[in-house]
Amino acid sequence: MRREGRHRSDRSSGSWDLLSPIAYLGAGLAAIFVLIAAAPNAPPRPEEKSDRDEALRDLIAEQTELPRHWREAMQMLCDDPVLQAEGIAPDCLSGTITLGDSFFDQSDRVELNEEGIRRLHLAIDATLRALRSRPLVWQSLESIELRGHADPRARRNPYLTNMRVSQRRPMAIMLYLISDWALSERDRSDLERLLVLSAASYSRPPRSCPERSNECYRYWRRVEITPRLSDASLAADQARFTDELTALLPPTTN
Repeated sequence: MRREGRHRSDRSSGSWDLLSPIAYLGAGLAAIFVLIAAAPNAPPRPEEKSDRDEALRDLIAEQTELPRHWREAMQMLCDDPVLQAEGIAPDCLSGTITLGDSFFDQSDRVELNEEGIRRLHLAIDATLRALRSRPLVWQSLESIELRGHADPRARRNPYLTNMRVSQRRPMAIMLYLISDWALSERDRSDLERLLVLSAASYSRPPRSCPERSNECYRYWRRVEITPRLSDASLAADQARFTDELTALLPPTTN
């Protein structure tokens, strides 16, 4: 069962998407093995092989730079001693920080309590510092998502009712952040550009406590803060990588 303060937050919300940097890197390396395996059997001349190998190494190094910097930024966020001490250490792969039900005034209220506001400031500050620490990651950043989750209880239309509930908390957090003068002007400006909202109703219960029970429902109700890279950019880079890799390899024979 999940307890606050756990080092790795729950990942059941799909925060590590198919086009994440690690999946993106894996697809690229898989393409290398497939294309090399399809190359003709006749060995290239030594000078051709040396030039091609050097070009391949350069291409691989270029394509793995963003995933490497992403991992470094997420590890920096994961290792943040303040977040660990406060019990809101993120998932170490996706960077997702979870604000649980106890950070809000009541289970049916959308406003953060004083403790929730304090920890929200810590979470946002650590997230922005980690992302800015790697310029390539910061340049490739698409958004910082605030995703709300609810429990399944409702008298009528549980999914729709709780969809509205799960929308209200991330909206309240966003409105608070962009009007919070305790943040620097730079932080507010960046958050206005980056923050996006989503809601999952009760469709993604936490893996650590998925049962429909009063004991687990407080873990269902949460807001997740997740940095996201641009999927479109990653897909375009993957296509370019495959094209350049194909051009570097000798043509296949029938």
